[in-house]
Amino acid sequence: MRIAVLIASVAAVVGASAHTRARAQKGTQTAITFNRDIAPIVWVRCAPCHRAGEIGPFSLVTYEDVKQRATLIETVTRRRIMPPWKPEAGKGEFEGERRLSDRELLAIEQWVAGGAPEGRPEDLPTPPNWNAGWQLGKPDLVVTMPEPYVVPAGGGDVFRTFVIPIPLSSPRYVKGLEFRPGNPRVVHHANLGIDRTRSSRRLDLHDPEPGYVGGMVPDARYPEGQLLGWTPGQVPRQVPHGTQWRLEAGSDVVVQLHLQPTGKRESLQVSVGLFFTDDPPDRTPVGLRLGSETIDILPGERDHVIEDRYVLPVAVEVLAVQPHAHNLARRMEASATKPDGTTVPLIAISDWDFRWQDVYRYAKPFVLPKGTVVSMRYQYDNSETNVRNPRKPPAHVVWGQNTTDEMGDLWIQVVPETASDLAELNKDFRRKAHAEDLAAYTKVLRADPTNPLRHDAVASLYFEGGRIDDAISQYRQSLALNPDSPSTHYNLGIALALRGARGDAITEFREAIRLDPEYSQAHNNLGATLQVVGQFDEAIEHYRRAVSIQPDNIDARLNLAQVLSSLGQTTEAAKQFSTVLGLQADQPRALAGLAWIRATAWDSVMRDPAEAVRLGERAASLTDRRDISALDALSAAYAAAGRFDDAVIEARRGVELANSAGMQTLAVQFRARLALYEQHRAYLMPQP
Repeated sequence: MRIAVLIASVAAVVGASAHTRARAQKGTQTAITFNRDIAPIVWVRCAPCHRAGEIGPFSLVTYEDVKQRATLIETVTRRRIMPPWKPEAGKGEFEGERRLSDRELLAIEQWVAGGAPEGRPEDLPTPPNWNAGWQLGKPDLVVTMPEPYVVPAGGGDVFRTFVIPIPLSSPRYVKGLEFRPGNPRVVHHANLGIDRTRSSRRLDLHDPEPGYVGGMVPDARYPEGQLLGWTPGQVPRQVPHGTQWRLEAGSDVVVQLHLQPTGKRESLQVSVGLFFTDDPPDRTPVGLRLGSETIDILPGERDHVIEDRYVLPVAVEVLAVQPHAHNLARRMEASATKPDGTTVPLIAISDWDFRWQDVYRYAKPFVLPKGTVVSMRYQYDNSETNVRNPRKPPAHVVWGQNTTDEMGDLWIQVVPETASDLAELNKDFRRKAHAEDLAAYTKVLRADPTNPLRHDAVASLYFEGGRIDDAISQYRQSLALNPDSPSTHYNLGIALALRGARGDAITEFREAIRLDPEYSQAHNNLGATLQVVGQFDEAIEHYRRAVSIQPDNIDARLNLAQVLSSLGQTTEAAKQFSTVLGLQADQPRALAGLAWIRATAWDSVMRDPAEAVRLGERAASLTDRRDISALDALSAAYAAAGRFDDAVIEARRGVELANSAGMQTLAVQFRARLALYEQHRAYLMPQP
């Protein structure tokens, strides 16, 4: 039994149960009845899950439903097994608390002891008007797997990822997301990401069955700072006020499922409900993950402990917390110690059960100052005395995704106070997370060296950490095991290009395209590398191909526009920049590129100094006047508008940036244009 967020229609029900609690507390001899006293409790606490179409195995709506299981209800509520609510009292106050009060427990006990009478019909309140199917109400948009997937009857856990297109023609802001597993008997948990690159679609197309084997690709990302996922017992909620996230047109929902066979073939077809708002966000959350990815528990070990801590580099507001582990975890505790020594409990769970997990949102968000130490401590029991231990006798258990493996994560959703604080927190925490991920996946790779996906994962972490040579080595080892992976050839090409091995990079991009001719990003990066080596015509050909495959490929459109602009083909270049701005209104490269054309085009029809200034100022503002291209465009725009003093200021700033970055060729170009502006002359592109 589980409680959902109370709605207005149950107000009378709650009021009625208050009379029950008062009478039970006073020890009155008045008989407690279902209609007057127990129905209000059951309808609020149990029926949200125990009714038709929900995850409860039986209904608890009518008197007959409840009377049939009265003794069971009294037992599981008295033992606080139901409704499932794991956090300890006094260790954090959370929204939607499902814990029964002592008065409610006493009322149930007395009702059962008194023979579970029904009571007078006129005492029965009006039942709540539960939402049918979707707990958050009717979604603005529902997307469903295009076809069902059949989970095999036997074998080990299944990890499979499904790609669900989202039919949107324009961007929307998402204020809520609700996941429906379709068949909760087989779904252990789900992770959800958003992919607007088509990378996940390509993997799906190459797998003959619905979805594809393995996890989400790096292009499938969680919306910034959001805790998107599903576990049994998790209650869907709208995002905290002001933290709605932008969903781009052409995106896909990517659902990574951990599936468990039940002994018979099971059909599965998940759905996702999306709830929109027209209001853009005014603050950005961050998800901080504490825990261990190197868990290693010996058989029989009863008190294995993992601990982690993080010192906040900035002040944050804390919104929610989400603990996660598998079967061996027994106790969890997390707290925050402020610089003055004050300790704030974040959550404590003394009897962890992986079947009942949730995102716990604080009833009253609170601020933790800079320098606060956030810490967590989980205890695991790998002995025979742990009734939830899936292995009999106990076996060696390490970190991993399988149910028989173990995990230990604590996610904390926070919001920094300012944009600069957000940037500092992301940068600082990324270093911590990267080190932990690399240690974990390196260990997993050592245990499974013939798995190309393990090599890919480690290579990506090396790449992210700037260890390009190590990344190249791992990608090559992956291709030795699986030479037909387009994504691995593509990633190796990027790493080789960064190393300056452009010929080898071109070879890898071409191979990725041979294996997958519809690989838009591979066409884009092949075009970019060809452009660097001076093969402009073929570069343009691949940019055009990338855009034709994926019309909202902003990188490819920008690259195409810039090479066309450099060749003097300003009309088409301006069209491409404008298309990008239609897809993403504040794209700095597009603003700067279009400003440059409007300021410097040899064709007077294309020139528009006033628009050039507007676009250039916006580009410079968005990049905090630290982007050389934006400054180049802005200084040219000022000169075209006759504002030569302003043009000189911005051009000098551009020269300084180019010199400090070691870009001597750009610095020379800037100085040449600066000389023109100092002579009160505008710069015009040469006529092709």
